Amino acid sequence: MGNDYTEAARVFHEVTKHSYTSVRSSPHFLDWDNKPLPYKIYPGAASIPLPRDLNLSSTPTLAALSSYMPADFSAPIDTAALTRILFCADGLTRQKKVGDDDYHIRAAASAGALYPIEIYVAASEVEDLETGLYHFSPADLRMSGLRRGDWRGFIADAAAKRASIRNARAVIALSAIYWRSEWKYRARAYRYCYWDAGTILANLLAAAAAEEISAEVITAFEDPALEALLGIDVQREGMIALVALGRSDEAAAPSPAVEPLTLETIPLSSNEVAYPDLIKMHNESRLVTADEVAAVSAAQLPPSRSTPSADARQLETITSEESAGLGETILRRGSSRAFAQEAITAEELATIMAASSDHPQADFPALTDTYLIVNAAEGMEPGAYYYDRQARAFELLKAGNFRGEAGYLCLEQPLGMDCSALVVYMADLERALSAFGNRGYGDAHLEAGILGGRAYLAAYSLGRGATGLTFYDDDTTKFFEPRAAGKSPLLMVAIGIPRSRKRS
Repeated sequence: MGNDYTEAARVFHEVTKHSYTSVRSSPHFLDWDNKPLPYKIYPGAASIPLPRDLNLSSTPTLAALSSYMPADFSAPIDTAALTRILFCADGLTRQKKVGDDDYHIRAAASAGALYPIEIYVAASEVEDLETGLYHFSPADLRMSGLRRGDWRGFIADAAAKRASIRNARAVIALSAIYWRSEWKYRARAYRYCYWDAGTILANLLAAAAAEEISAEVITAFEDPALEALLGIDVQREGMIALVALGRSDEAAAPSPAVEPLTLETIPLSSNEVAYPDLIKMHNESRLVTADEVAAVSAAQLPPSRSTPSADARQLETITSEESAGLGETILRRGSSRAFAQEAITAEELATIMAASSDHPQADFPALTDTYLIVNAAEGMEPGAYYYDRQARAFELLKAGNFRGEAGYLCLEQPLGMDCSALVVYMADLERALSAFGNRGYGDAHLEAGILGGRAYLAAYSLGRGATGLTFYDDDTTKFFEPRAAGKSPLLMVAIGIPRSRKRS
């Protein structure tokens, strides 16, 4: 019925909730012989190698997270800088073996290490790179050529004629191949794909800032036009977001006609399973016409029902120079598998929260709120908190030792109980849906992923660990009530001292 039929998002959110009962009654099992390939491969496409001498940025991570390049900043982009940005977003950083399984660890966190996100690049003014549309391959650090020509005008026309796209030096497109995540998470994977896109964007935006290249995230666009451009099978792969990278003073050349893209890709597994609830949610959130895109682009978010608290407390933070360089942090980043049940400092937690809370330069407003369960932070009382993103202040909701509750809420995983702090990103979904339709559902999850991805980077830059977690939906809301009444949890990130790598 389309983006305005918001009952679709309500129903999808309800049927994909986790509860104590639903998790235990699920008949789902992992078919390891049918696990999807984590890479999209075009065997018949010509490809070009990207520079391997990356020389990643030594800019302090906290500085990169807080840097903002204005949209009219016109610094040039060369192939080396573009490669560093792509590698920091989704590059293959290392491989390891767990049992009989090989795990390819990428630059950004991914739910279940399944990596459903694909990256395409429409390059227009990138030094030493032919103008055209490419697909980024993190496995071998190459780009497959899909189409020749300048596609900025075409993409801008599909995105309400957005000037930042028309004048960009390159446009990055993120999509999700749902089956990669569905294999483990079934229909709920739709949410996780937005998380994964968000963590990639967190890295990408930080890397662009370190290069002094402007970047703007855009999610309002005509899906059919971009699906045709990228050659997407709409039943398997969905558009997530665009990023306008850099700014050129040169007018975009007329885009060629979009002919069908006939390049074949290698099947991901022997048997892909379709989940109707996910497909329906995807279809009902697509923007099909220019009028729909214009309406979403012009929509205004209703005022928040939350009110600031006079009791909220600001804490001292650590200077950016004390954090590791961005390149070092991204190479170091992983997902902590166990925490030492020890305390970080209140300054460290305040720094991580401040560094991760800025809203990105984007065509959608801030939609998420941040809550925490603080288990152990020197200088803070243990308890449940609301974090005011604008004031950078912590509001104590209830004091007490809630390690048991934290462990229970994240599907009874010890990570929630053992971490120093459990960060919970939540949103008033009705507020988002009323403004942006079903598109607002994805935007809220995408923003949570960006904030969570920034928390990862900030934590690792300070020598701490982090990991993303899922949760019992309604129980999480109830725990933070009455402050969180009417809000839905979107993502959890546990922060603490990894058990195998303590820091004095």
